[in-house]
Order: sequence, then structure tokens, then C-alpha cells
Amino acid sequence: MGQSAGGSAVDYYSYTYLDDPIVAGLISHSGTALSFTPNTPEFSRSSFLTAASSLGCEGSNVLACMRSQDFQAVLNASAKVKPLPSAALAQPVFHPTVDNITVFEDYRALSAAGAFAKIPYLAGNTNNEDGFYRLSAPSQNITLTPSQWALWDLEGFTCATSTTAADRAKAEVSMWRYRYFGDWPNLRLYPGSGAYHGCDLHMVFGGAEDVTGLPNTDFETWTTEYMMGAWGSFVNDPVNGLSEELFWPEYNASGNTLVRLGFALDPAASFVSPGLWDSACPSNESVAEAQGAF
Repeated sequence: MGQSAGGSAVDYYSYTYLDDPIVAGLISHSGTALSFTPNTPEFSRSSFLTAASSLGCEGSNVLACMRSQDFQAVLNASAKVKPLPSAALAQPVFHPTVDNITVFEDYRALSAAGAFAKIPYLAGNTNNEDGFYRLSAPSQNITLTPSQWALWDLEGFTCATSTTAADRAKAEVSMWRYRYFGDWPNLRLYPGSGAYHGCDLHMVFGGAEDVTGLPNTDFETWTTEYMMGAWGSFVNDPVNGLSEELFWPEYNASGNTLVRLGFALDPAASFVSPGLWDSACPSNESVAEAQGAF
């Protein structure tokens, strides 16, 4: 299980160990292998050498020199390396890098070809991912329009998860896809923050009151109990748990199979067409407008 970049890393695992995955199932919150483009080896090498040079580490002993540096000095040097140009937020410079062993160049092609471990998968995202990132955008002197934020949500989260789920279903992998809507007073970042990036984790781990110091609403507690039970059912039995215990339908892009959670003060799940959101996905499957999300 992973969230955001961790959700993408979980999906990466399925491509790296497709024949011997060891694990019995995968869970990705707000991130899959299709959510962003990994770094090229050339860019990562250039960025590393730039940071090293600022610390006086050059020549044949660059790695040994960098390993001898204080961690804060390395962090300061790394912060000075310029990120790639971005249409949205700045993407971290030191990112997963293509080596065609653990990180691959074209996950969309691999996904379409079914080149992943054929093990059950639960994946989804929140209804207003950008609600979290709007807090950090001003610190980067970035102002995005509402339509730009909407496209950012689509490309990095909704559409990436949609394609991931559809390709799994096409390969006859047991796949469940959710969308989380919970907007609770004690977790609200600001008026209108909605179901922002990461807020669904509180439902799975039950930590909303501990983190905020404020009480849950009754519906929030009931939603937490329901989602904890659902994730537990998947972990206990990735193949049958969600279908047999909670009657969740396996994902089919053409049916009412998108699991809607935390919606309209309903603590249980409802099932709707993924087309309610997927219909807005760009036809070019780009993630360029979602840079900086991971």
C-alpha cells in the first residue's frame, strides 16, 4: 500500500516483479505508474553532478565525496538544482529515474500490453486532489486558474487511475477503483478544500482526531469504520474480500463500478459510472499539466 508517490511506487513494483510479485495484492492511493513521467538518466546524472559540484565534489571520487558530506549540506545543494520547466508546479529534481530494471520509460505501453503482475489491485483518488496543493503554489509564485487546477487533477489522478484500472480489468485482474469525497470539519484545511490529496488516509488509519485534536462527526466516524473494514477485507482476502463481504463490483469502465466513498454523508459505498469523471480526460493521455504533483 502506498499514497501519492508511494501509490506510484506500489504500481512500479507490479511491473518490476510481474512474474514473482511475492505480495498477494496492491493498494494505491492517489497515484499510479501512469501519474507522472520519470526522469531520464541524463537529467538525473546532470542534476546529481550539479549538486555535487556545488559541494566541491568533482572528478573520479564524486560519490565518495558526496557520502562524506553532512546531510544538511546535501539538502541545501540539492535545493539549488533547477527543476525541469513545468506548466504547473515545480517537479522535484531527484525523482524516479529510468533504468529499465526497476523504473521503465513507457508505462502506458506496458500497461496496455498487460505487462504487470496479475494480482488484485485496489486504487483510487480523492475528489479534490488540488485542495492540498493550492497551499504550496503561492510559495512557488505560481497561480493557476480553476480550469488549470481541474486539468491538473484529471491528468495526474483521475485519468491515470482510470487507465490503470481499465487495463487491469482488460487483463482479467481483480480490480476495484474508488473515489473519495469526505469533507469533514476537523480535517478541513480552509473553506472549500474539499476531499484533498491525502485526506482519505485518515479514514484508513483512523487518525483524524489524533492529528487535528478535534472530534470527528458521527458520519466521519462511521465512514472511517466502513473504510477500515473495506481495506481490511481486501488485505485479508485480496481476491474475494471486497466482493463477498461488501458486495463491491469489480471494475468495468462501462458499468456502475466506481466505488464512491464518503459521499453525501453516506458512510457506506455507492456505485456509479466512472464516466461521470472520466469523460473529461484528455485524449492525448498527457500528464504534462500535472507536473509537481508527485
